[in-house]
Amino acid sequence: MTLNNTDVAVEFSNIENYPNNHPYNPSEIYPELHDLCIDTDKDNRLYSKIRKLFFDYGMDRENYDKKGWNPFRNFIRPGMTVFIKPNTVSHKHKTGGDIFSIITHASVLRPVIDYVIIALKGVGRIIVGDSPLYDSDYNEAMKISGIKELLEWFKKRTPIQIEYFDLRINKAVRTWLYGKWSREEVGKDPRGYQFVDLKDESYFKDIEPNKLRIAVASHKNMMKYHDREHHKYLFPKSLLESDVIINVPKLKTHRRTGITLALKNFMGLPALKDSLPHFMVGTPDEGGDQYINPSLRKRIGTWMHDRIQTSPFIIEKFIFAVLKYLNWKSGKVFRFKDDISEAMWPGNDTVWRTLLDLNRAALYADKEGCISDKVQRNYLCIMDGIIGGEGNGPLACDPVHSGVLLIGSNPVSMDIVAATLMGFDPDKIRLIRKAIDDKKKKSSLFFGYKNDINVVDNGSVISLEKFADGRNLHYKPHPAWIGFIERSF
Repeated sequence: MTLNNTDVAVEFSNIENYPNNHPYNPSEIYPELHDLCIDTDKDNRLYSKIRKLFFDYGMDRENYDKKGWNPFRNFIRPGMTVFIKPNTVSHKHKTGGDIFSIITHASVLRPVIDYVIIALKGVGRIIVGDSPLYDSDYNEAMKISGIKELLEWFKKRTPIQIEYFDLRINKAVRTWLYGKWSREEVGKDPRGYQFVDLKDESYFKDIEPNKLRIAVASHKNMMKYHDREHHKYLFPKSLLESDVIINVPKLKTHRRTGITLALKNFMGLPALKDSLPHFMVGTPDEGGDQYINPSLRKRIGTWMHDRIQTSPFIIEKFIFAVLKYLNWKSGKVFRFKDDISEAMWPGNDTVWRTLLDLNRAALYADKEGCISDKVQRNYLCIMDGIIGGEGNGPLACDPVHSGVLLIGSNPVSMDIVAATLMGFDPDKIRLIRKAIDDKKKKSSLFFGYKNDINVVDNGSVISLEKFADGRNLHYKPHPAWIGFIERSF
């Protein structure tokens, strides 16, 4: 599948929950599955809906319902390495809600892996990987999602080599102090890691490096990777050495980008979080996006946070951590002009840059990490909206049982169609708007124009405009985004 194909297929399944029975067998043995020697599960309706989604997208349509049907034949060949990226961002829902409003359920991966195995014809490799939040327990997330159990089941039943691991080189460990300062090594990619430097192709090209921040790391570390000439991101070599990426994001909202869909799911690819800018210090008038209105207390809070992250002395960290906490809590008595911190609002002018950099690196970087003029990997996106997430995303979403699945081979068109379906205006979402303009770069993610996109809606091909007129799931935005993102009616 190539990025030039900007069409998207959407399947409304009328399924409100995921199947319960591992290993999520299909409800019947379809002709192309006979050689896989699998059992059936009459209660699993999801498998057949994903299979139909492949057909609706036109994948090997002439052989559909025949033994030789191979929907992935045009982009997966025997001997290839296929990298599958689910969303296992966290091992817990932040407020104790439905975990599957924020992470991928294993039943979505089951048919995807089956058809990858068919395409590989016994020769090749499947790698499933994610780089979750710094403080997330990867193993627990893989267990809760059912993905670990499913992959172990596959490993016993196919000659195809199947691997899965935490893509991070380290993770955060909470100490007895206020904050998450300690790091514990992970480093599991057997092929190692490689920096990809976008240089002047980066969207941070003209941004002052000392303004860039991520809350969980020192800004001094950030400046090791972003300066006037270099913009480097550390990727697992298992990704860079792959031939195909299958992206499996969730349909949900986000506090910094409005939505977290195909483009945002690639935040879970880099191995080192320290190089991923999330905000720029100060207000927009000060060249930042951290908060809306000028605030001496917030500037002091940022200064203290930087001391916490950079000081080698535990006692100093502790003192400044307590002072920072009290400084923020002072807003309960003497209110801030706005409650925004760390750019969790529509004015975030940072994360879209990080995400477009990451998507272009993942698709255009060769095995040595050099950016090419040509796409280096085939790409397919299968988006899971059986249970989506609305409201306080991405970690405290309210579940939406929308029963929808989407498929496409361009991440930007996927986000345009998915955001439209959620009831949002893509033109009001900076990540999408900037991605559409990405064709100005030599390593473009989107070709043509938004209105060129066609949508296959339950088998019928219609324009994006007609799709928008007929479909609206009315997702609630993140509270900070209400009134900024919704489509006009």
